[in-house]
Amino acid sequence: MAYRALPTVLLVLCAATLLTMLYVSQSRDAVILVQPGPVDVQDELRSTNQCLTLVTHSWKDSVPYGLPGLLINPSNGSDVLRGSTTDIVNRIYNNMCPGHQTLPNVQFTFPDILLIVDFNHPAHYNIISYLELLYRRYFPNILYCGLEPETLKKQIVAEKLGFPIYYLHALKDNWQTKYECIQHAMKMCDSFTGYLLIGDDTLINMTNFERTPKTKAMVGDEFVRTREQMNTTQFKYSWEWWGAEGGRSAMLGVLNELAFKVNRNNDHLAQEFLRNYYSFVNHSTIFHFMAIDFLYVPKRLSSIFLYMTSLFLKYKTNVEVAIPFFVCGLEHPEDVHFVKMISLWAKDRDNSQTRFDKDLVYLHPFKYYAHFKNAPQGKDFMCQNYLRSK
Repeated sequence: MAYRALPTVLLVLCAATLLTMLYVSQSRDAVILVQPGPVDVQDELRSTNQCLTLVTHSWKDSVPYGLPGLLINPSNGSDVLRGSTTDIVNRIYNNMCPGHQTLPNVQFTFPDILLIVDFNHPAHYNIISYLELLYRRYFPNILYCGLEPETLKKQIVAEKLGFPIYYLHALKDNWQTKYECIQHAMKMCDSFTGYLLIGDDTLINMTNFERTPKTKAMVGDEFVRTREQMNTTQFKYSWEWWGAEGGRSAMLGVLNELAFKVNRNNDHLAQEFLRNYYSFVNHSTIFHFMAIDFLYVPKRLSSIFLYMTSLFLKYKTNVEVAIPFFVCGLEHPEDVHFVKMISLWAKDRDNSQTRFDKDLVYLHPFKYYAHFKNAPQGKDFMCQNYLRSK
């Protein structure tokens, strides 16, 4: 019975997708830039006092889900790392790079950008000191996002970290955590102009990032460079997650709900998104995919980002197809900035410092703990080159 019903199900899904394309193709304008709606999401949150205020999480109580806040080590033994940001970074540097000169002053900072670090696994909380060393000089505001806050507390005590940790307890699902981290950050009562999400093992070339346009959305250039994609009518899974939960069925659910919102509700955000999306993919039925370890969203696009992430979470969409889909439907292709990146696999991961090309904006992965502790050449690269560049 299930096999006999399968063709009918597939026909319905394909028909819904074709109807969406038909609606878009009938529009006079091939592309319409996303503009703020009559009621912007951020404005609505602020006007009703529903934005998320940064709190201090009680050390003895459980950390609530979805609420950004501070975790502060109450132990007297943590005083070794108390002090100004400069003092803290220099102390970490002297501990991890003994014998080297004082860190040079940085030439630029990003006080208006919130850096969000997504942890793939709670065991990786042990690299927070390394992340502080690499990025705190540039980003005064860093929000760590992940699972198991109790594990983080234990790590803070073990490492005697005395500086406040900005933390967000996220969903227990690695395929959705990344965009959920930005979603909650965007709902904060803040004055940031942009949100930069990176993985816990992403190494940014800060000089090249400084040159990027902060008014545009930014993502790695891999999916436009390699053109890796899946087709809604393709049933042989060349990408291992396409047939799993969060893959094809989830993306068709998002696409078809957008079409429903356009045709039944005259939803202007859905309408503009679909027009942009089909313009980007040349009115095909494809979805791009790539690993997401770097994503920048300016605040001016928060309305459409929050709109789309609500759909992604509803259908439990895999981040590796959800974010490329979001980028394709965001604006005109020329208004999205694709940054030069490199993803390392197999043996290349053991010598990632050799692949840190001067033209890159970011490299993934770079295993900070392993490179500082176990690889002399990696430690030399970090202490003598990366951290000392101006």
